[in-house]
Amino acid sequence: MRRIDLMLWALVASVVCAETRCVELKGGVLTADTRAGRDFASGIVVAATAPWLTATQGLVDVDCQMPADWPSGGEDAALFHAQSRAHVHATLFFRGGSLWAVYKGGEDFFASVNFPESAKWAAGSRHRIRFGWRPAVDDHGAPVTNEVTFTLLADGQLAGEGVGRVMDPWPDVCELGGKNGSALWRGRVRLFSLSSLPLLLADALPELKPGERSVTVRADRALGPCYPFWTVANCNGPHRFLQPGYAEGLRRGQPFITQINAVYLLGGRYRDQNVWYRGLRPDGRLDVDFTGLVAQLQAMLDGGYTPWIVLDNTPYAMAAAPQENTYGNTAPPDDERLWARYVEAAVQALIDAFGREQVARWWFRVGTEPDLYPGHWTGTREQYFAHYDHTVAAVTRLLPEARVGPGNILNPRDGQFGTRTRGLWGLDIIDHAACGTNAVTRGVGTRLDWFSYSWYARVGRPLSDFDEAASLARERLGRYPQLRDTPLVIGEFAVLHDESGRRLWAGDTTEWAASFYAGLADRVYRQGIRQVYEWAQTTDGILHPRAQVIALLDRMAGGQRVDVKVRAESAAECGAVACRKGDDLYVLLYNHRARRRPSVPEKVRLVVRDARMRRGDTWRLSESLVDAEHGTWAYAFAADCRAAGVRPLPQAGRYEGSVSLLYGKPGVEVFRKNRETYARLAQVSEATAPVTVRSGRFERDLELAGHSVRLLKLSPPVSAADPAQRRSLWDSLRGLF
Repeated sequence: MRRIDLMLWALVASVVCAETRCVELKGGVLTADTRAGRDFASGIVVAATAPWLTATQGLVDVDCQMPADWPSGGEDAALFHAQSRAHVHATLFFRGGSLWAVYKGGEDFFASVNFPESAKWAAGSRHRIRFGWRPAVDDHGAPVTNEVTFTLLADGQLAGEGVGRVMDPWPDVCELGGKNGSALWRGRVRLFSLSSLPLLLADALPELKPGERSVTVRADRALGPCYPFWTVANCNGPHRFLQPGYAEGLRRGQPFITQINAVYLLGGRYRDQNVWYRGLRPDGRLDVDFTGLVAQLQAMLDGGYTPWIVLDNTPYAMAAAPQENTYGNTAPPDDERLWARYVEAAVQALIDAFGREQVARWWFRVGTEPDLYPGHWTGTREQYFAHYDHTVAAVTRLLPEARVGPGNILNPRDGQFGTRTRGLWGLDIIDHAACGTNAVTRGVGTRLDWFSYSWYARVGRPLSDFDEAASLARERLGRYPQLRDTPLVIGEFAVLHDESGRRLWAGDTTEWAASFYAGLADRVYRQGIRQVYEWAQTTDGILHPRAQVIALLDRMAGGQRVDVKVRAESAAECGAVACRKGDDLYVLLYNHRARRRPSVPEKVRLVVRDARMRRGDTWRLSESLVDAEHGTWAYAFAADCRAAGVRPLPQAGRYEGSVSLLYGKPGVEVFRKNRETYARLAQVSEATAPVTVRSGRFERDLELAGHSVRLLKLSPPVSAADPAQRRSLWDSLRGLF
């Protein structure tokens, strides 16, 4: 059988590769090697999969050269494809320049990993790509029935890992250089290797090896305020605030929220909600009634929330041909001047109801993701620029002091659903605001008081993605002196996909998201991001580990951040956020890696320098910890579901925060039955003990578990506190006598 397979391989390979040097078996690996490399313009190569590849074990290893026009167009270009029937396939391909590995065991079992960095590869450059799969195991190493773990490596860099349903049936043949007779690979391939050898990541990736580092905190070097950036929640249905108990339920589900981003406030999203505009009266006046709009905002205020005003969508009655898409009517208004009158009337209604002073403190945003076609905007780039100009003019005619900015654009680095956003026109809004022709005044530029974009994360992707997106926005703003210091806001944020690319509708509920968020906080402060809007924080009122980190950060809010220096000897994303609040010093340490597993520890030498520390003094050290064993309930819930015979739904994201979307009704029953246990596991305790400091410093050696967050609070003795604290203590003591 092997001889027949080799002969078939050699025969079909020779059709394309006239200079084939060897097609042979090397240590159990089927290998095709060519001197110069060939493209697949003459046809796709078809090869037998057995015995090299099976449904549960396989490795595709490719040494390829990018086409001369890379990244070429938006067409798919496949390197490997094995398919037995519709929706049952394993594929290695490029789309829009981004490399994808897909393992799909059925229509309901899509799973993928992508590598957007490949879009930046140079034309003609050579790269080694490895796509492997093996039987899946759970977080405790036990085999998982009917699942595989698949991995994508590009030039020795881990793109990510996913979990897919085992393909059944497994195909007898596979295609190289295309898929289903099309999607031809236009570059060259020097080496193709198919085998059942395991992909040994521990040997290939330094990021999987434990490491060590030093973290030095300088309490005397202030960097700026430790501000709360987690206080704004997106609300896509502000009309829900009129429902009894809605504000109270929101506070239970998102306990750290104090502000509401009111999206679709002007209508155009739901045909039966927020219909304030009904057309023009015979005398040309607007037929509008903003009573309901005012009531919605009043309900927010009564609930203790401050609104952020989003001026969208175009009302259905303002477009002769509304474009009904995912998020309602996404067509621009037929007449921008009419739209401007409508916006001005809405702002006047707010001023009349709440007073100019209060409304002027609110932030105004013009639309949502205007570069998402057709989901949010079916007009052109130029039409949005004009729409923005007219909207800004309408707001500022009544409120010259208002803060107005454009709708949050798509992630400037990469799209959250695999859509290509790099190079799209979202950032061009900045150029228009700085030096474009204003559609209202015909002068140069328009107001842009703040700028926002969406940024969604995925399990398995590095935190450097965040820095790159922020840098792209900062670089564009920095081209214009008048916009260089424009406040940046992330208008949509969540851990949106698990490691297989499956949607997480209510976020990840493991310690991975906790260490991820602590690392994100470090970067938010470094990048000067004003706000990162929130979605889900709890499940039935029980905090997610990520929200437990928000609780730790909330304790630090109001303090002054101080300098932190990290010297590292590993690839971990491990660091700290530190601040001085009153006389106390806070140090939030985190150890994060892009992969969920394995959980890799990190040794940390912590040094805190503070001139108030005197040799032999006793300070008080309080510690709080979030990791797999502290503040995390997801694993206990998963175990209870397994014991009850309840399995995750086919399309559910791993450790999805919504129980009903993860397990369906049976899972909801398990959760309710054991809720008190999960609430207890979610609690984060604080341990306090005295510590002796040295002259001007405190030192401690720590081992941070993989995906862990640790908050240390150092409190000085009264003798080291400032005079105000000593007076306060003396006054309290006098009151006892």
